[in-house]
Amino acid sequence: WFHFLARTLTGPKAWPFVGSLPALFKNRNQVHDWIAGNLRATGGSATYQTCIIPLPFLAHKQGFYTVTCHPKNLEHILKTRFDNYPKGPKWQTAFHDLLGQGIFNSDGETWLMQRKTAALEFTTRTLKQAMARWVNRSIKNRLWCILDKSVKDNVYVDLQDLLLRLTFDNICGLTFGKDPETLSPNLPENPFAVAFDTATEATMH
Repeated sequence: WFHFLARTLTGPKAWPFVGSLPALFKNRNQVHDWIAGNLRATGGSATYQTCIIPLPFLAHKQGFYTVTCHPKNLEHILKTRFDNYPKGPKWQTAFHDLLGQGIFNSDGETWLMQRKTAALEFTTRTLKQAMARWVNRSIKNRLWCILDKSVKDNVYVDLQDLLLRLTFDNICGLTFGKDPETLSPNLPENPFAVAFDTATEATMH
């Protein structure tokens, strides 16, 4: 029944018993690109798509993962009917040490209260203006300089690392009023950033 059902769904090729596990293993070093390719393949001429990936033994219950990048689907999941998609006790227990009962690790009334509070804060004109100034300044005075120098020196840069540093500096600056300046020409190591990344990775495992 698993193979029959998998064949009727949009997504990568599904084999009997193992579903799309062979393709997942083959693309294990480029999982995000593989998923993006499946989304494009199922969408045709549409801009946003949704696909089902059959992964027996890995996915819970029926053995299927639903992947979507459609804005209306995301709005339905994260806002309109958030109550239909509870994280559940297993998720909350796994992430509790890192996230506590924050907005990213809560359900029901707790989540609703925190969302309303966050929405109120992030819709204020003052915060929007501060974010725009901070981000624009960081891009102009730091990120652009590093990228420009890399072009002149003909050297590679780790763009993901640079963007993570940019995000980290902006969040710390806006939230705590302290700029750790991890996005500097010498790309210094920040103990707090390293500890947070380590905690996140440990939690995910």
